[in-house]
Amino acid sequence: MLIELSLAKPNLMKTILASIFLFLGLLQVTAQNELYFVSSETAFLRAGPGPNYIVVAELSKSMQVTVISDEFGDYWTVQYKTMNGFIRRDDLIAIVAPTVAVSNDDDYDDDEDYDDGGSSKEDKYEDWDTTEYETGETPECLNIVPEFDYNMDNFLKIKNDGSDTEAVVKLIKIDNQNTEEITYRIAFIKAGDIHTMNNIPAGKYYLKIAYGQEWKETSLDGNCTGKFTVNPQYEKGGDIVDFYPVKSSNGTEIPNYELTLDVEHTGNNNLSTDDISEEEFNND
Repeated sequence: MLIELSLAKPNLMKTILASIFLFLGLLQVTAQNELYFVSSETAFLRAGPGPNYIVVAELSKSMQVTVISDEFGDYWTVQYKTMNGFIRRDDLIAIVAPTVAVSNDDDYDDDEDYDDGGSSKEDKYEDWDTTEYETGETPECLNIVPEFDYNMDNFLKIKNDGSDTEAVVKLIKIDNQNTEEITYRIAFIKAGDIHTMNNIPAGKYYLKIAYGQEWKETSLDGNCTGKFTVNPQYEKGGDIVDFYPVKSSNGTEIPNYELTLDVEHTGNNNLSTDDISEEEFNND
């Protein structure tokens, strides 16, 4: 089974298209700054807060709802698409939503970068080591132990269509049991290149992506630090990528995904609602 995603980012905005067997809805930020998904195989949206009320809709695992109120004990008031109703709270799982950054210059300290000597933002990274990573490599400062499942013949193919913008992509798994989020893969992708992640363990994932030019590294307080030093931008993907095998009358099908990053840099670092801070990109 092949599910194609097209993520385009013209003028720092992103368009998401999904097809075949799975609808990946855009995540919505609730007032509690959490995203809620159905965790049970089947959950019932009812007309009132209890099992005796009529069923308004039958929801399946991974469907997203918006929580309106938690004032009815074991049942919460939620909205699903255009319908409101009550659902058992035990049938929901919460995932922390992205926080919208409010500053255009998170990475710079005005006093440090614009002192009387006339130093510039570029000067800040003058002593950092310039690195050259090949597509598919994991930057040393972001090094992890990647997780593989060689019984899963699947893939996530990522194409970087940017003409001059490189990317670092994190594949982060969502643990439904304790809501922990663990980075399973990290890959550097040069402008115009394609990288394929194979043998991804079954589970649900989302992506964090850093864009920019001139990846540099240095040691700060004994810790290796790396980042794009020109036109950096950080983004948290709004889709859950589901790598659980799908059983059907024809047998078991393994989901595969194709992702295209189409980045046009305008030189404007204004942040959109899809963007996150550098700290949030590194915090997992």
